[in-house]
Amino acid sequence: MKPLLAACIAASLLAVPTHVLADTTGLVRGIVKDSGKPQAGVALTLTGEGTTLRASSAADGTFVFARVAFGRYTLTAHRAAGADITQIVSIDSGSVVAIALDFTPREIGRVATTNVKGPGSTPVSVNSIGRQQLSALPVNQSLDRVIETLPGIVTFSYNEPVAHGFHGLTYEIDGVPLPLATTSNFSEVIDPRTIDSLEVFTGAFPAEFGGSRQGAVVNILTHRADLQAPETGSLTLGAGSYGDLQASLSESATILGNTRLFFNANEERTNRGIDAPTFVPVHDDSNQSNQFLRTVTSLGKFDTLAFDASNNDAAFAIPINDTFNPNDPLTTPSSTDDVQLEHDQFFNAVYTHDAADGSSYTQIAPWYRYDRVRYLGDVANDLQGGVDGLEQDRHSNFEGLRIDHFHTFGQNAIKIGVDESVENFAGVESIAYDTDASGNPIPTQIFNDNSAQRGSQFGAYLQDKWTPTKYVSVLGGLRYDHSTGYVSGGQLSPRIEFNAQVDPQDIIHAYYGRLYAAPFIEDTRREADILTGVGTAGEPAYTLAPEHDSYYEFGLAHTFSPGARATLNFWKRDVRNVLDTTQLANTPIFAVFNNTIGIAKGVEGRVDATYKNGDSLFFSTEFSQSLAGGISGSTFLFPPATGTDPSDVTLSPEDHDQTFNATFGYTKRLGTDRSYFASLEPAYGTGYPVEFENGDGRLPPHLVWNASFGRDAGRGEKRHLGIDATFENFTDTRYLLKINNGFNTTQWGQGFHADLRLTAPF
Repeated sequence: MKPLLAACIAASLLAVPTHVLADTTGLVRGIVKDSGKPQAGVALTLTGEGTTLRASSAADGTFVFARVAFGRYTLTAHRAAGADITQIVSIDSGSVVAIALDFTPREIGRVATTNVKGPGSTPVSVNSIGRQQLSALPVNQSLDRVIETLPGIVTFSYNEPVAHGFHGLTYEIDGVPLPLATTSNFSEVIDPRTIDSLEVFTGAFPAEFGGSRQGAVVNILTHRADLQAPETGSLTLGAGSYGDLQASLSESATILGNTRLFFNANEERTNRGIDAPTFVPVHDDSNQSNQFLRTVTSLGKFDTLAFDASNNDAAFAIPINDTFNPNDPLTTPSSTDDVQLEHDQFFNAVYTHDAADGSSYTQIAPWYRYDRVRYLGDVANDLQGGVDGLEQDRHSNFEGLRIDHFHTFGQNAIKIGVDESVENFAGVESIAYDTDASGNPIPTQIFNDNSAQRGSQFGAYLQDKWTPTKYVSVLGGLRYDHSTGYVSGGQLSPRIEFNAQVDPQDIIHAYYGRLYAAPFIEDTRREADILTGVGTAGEPAYTLAPEHDSYYEFGLAHTFSPGARATLNFWKRDVRNVLDTTQLANTPIFAVFNNTIGIAKGVEGRVDATYKNGDSLFFSTEFSQSLAGGISGSTFLFPPATGTDPSDVTLSPEDHDQTFNATFGYTKRLGTDRSYFASLEPAYGTGYPVEFENGDGRLPPHLVWNASFGRDAGRGEKRHLGIDATFENFTDTRYLLKINNGFNTTQWGQGFHADLRLTAPF
């Protein structure tokens, strides 16, 4: 894999581009008429999200924009005589948007005030955040926090987004998968300062996504390349509460002819790295450093090559409780110094060949990821505090290949593809304990779990988006997944989605799909019941099983005006062998086990609007319930329960079950160039269960207020200093996320947090 990536890098730097396209896309096609007659040679431009695409109508009046990155655009039709036609177009990944334009006078007014969000696009459970909205969010320094502003996502401990009832998000960066273990790392997958825009599927998953847990699918576009843009760069310096210090460098340039290059480097430190067991964090420093490089190159008129490279290093001091309190009776000496070190890298290359008529494309994307997590425990002090001591060094590398082909003909848009990856894992782990299950002292015992394993994941899919009329679209797909490693299995998963436009403003939507998820190899640990003071001897015994889901949803989308819509979505997820997590010993690290069954259901809604003056607002809300029961398997801590037949299992709320949550955001743009902004973002959530699978008691609800104001940094000839002041939880509302309950340690939410950042463009 590494020689192939090196070849891709060399090719990207030597080729000369003539056009640039993004990698996570939909399709826009249509016809131009005048008084009902097709018009040839009409110039069409699609402008938005920092990109301008151009096309012209064929002899029969038809036109197509292939591989348009998700977002909102303005389509303009121009000819020598007469007024232009403009139309607002909303595009999701995988969408097929059909547009009919007519130059007759009666049509000009209509199309100028209509937002195209037709049945060829997914109307509910898919939401996107563009660059301008992202830049003004008060929580835009954290990718997880940004994702948690969308409906169907619950804000949980250690900043982990929980989507539609269960742990686990799937990430795609520039159209390439990025595998993640189960919250074993505290640093995020990518710094949000590297992100141009993102899109989140909380349901209606097309067949192209699968193989890992899909509470949601997060599509990230890091940089959209615009060859007409001048060379740009900026330096950002920031400071804030909790001892925050930040520095960021961003550079965009055209090199070696016309290859577009983007580079980001970010450094930050804080005295509050992760959620702590105390009201005021103790021993909670963190330092993070990451660098990201992207190049986009055309190899000819119809061929494009993009390359991504990322490096991330992080160090997290593990917060401790050094004073007894009722919420967390476990204490350790104030000198305890547990630290987790994280390192990860990923590389991908995406080669794309587009058909001359724009009706099809083929993509080939090799990728590689390496990650290493070291937990440096202070075993002597941990044991002195009556808790278990942990040390570990676990690393893995992934080599993968994705191949996709997309083709449209007539009323059908077909996509076929395969995903294959191999993971090599090796880990060393030791747990020390000196008390038995009753808390009585015993001679210090050491449980060792040193192992290595090779595993694989394979997925293949075929899907077809059929649009028999301009009012109806049907997306049918079939996906096959198979995994090997400590835990093996497979599944054939049908998926079908139906959208119907019942009037110009309203679309109804229905979806059913099967999902398959295998645990990543590094999530599995040798079975041991530490609570009884006895570790399992001999060879590892892995009793985990893959997760199997059935997912249903029914929804409605309503368009108010160009750039403004509302969605309402009813959903349910039935799960067998839920992949759930518990904390490893008394550390923030998680281990995986299976619940026998799980049921999650809810109703979610979102209002999202962007106005002509640049102002924007959103409102996301959800009523939901997440239940699970029984323990059908594990690789650590829990032996399988007896009587695990689903009919015998009692369901209880999951620890992340939040009955109601809502987030509102409003951004006001000011100034002649609308570069100034002020944002307000309150968020409310009901309390989480006090105990997991053991009663209905709940922690208190919480309401936090976030705000930001500032000015975007100037670009080009209008360079000026940018400012970004953010105030998170400015009422300083401290609330409990969890209390010590045998499954998890106590964790408090973050208090008031302020940051000020200055950006100098160059």
